[in-house]
Amino acid sequence: MQLKEFSLISPVVESGTVLKALETAIPSDAIEQAIANAKASEDRKRALPSHLVICLIIAMSLWSKATISNSAEKSS
Repeated sequence: MQLKEFSLISPVVESGTVLKALETAIPSDAIEQAIANAKASEDRKRALPSHLVICLIIAMSLWSKATISNSAEKSS
């Protein structure tokens, strides 16, 4: 029996598509609610608010082989 020729294809998904899917799966309201539930509200204004830190952490996990600055670029 001969097998049909095939090749493994590595799909390329643009970061914007991934981020839209992520926003659908984890809406910003859910992130804000998680921060409130953890009683981790900010006492002062910071350059990077906590909900954006969470988004950066998620982006870093998606692009774990990239640097932090590359992850931030891809998530914007």
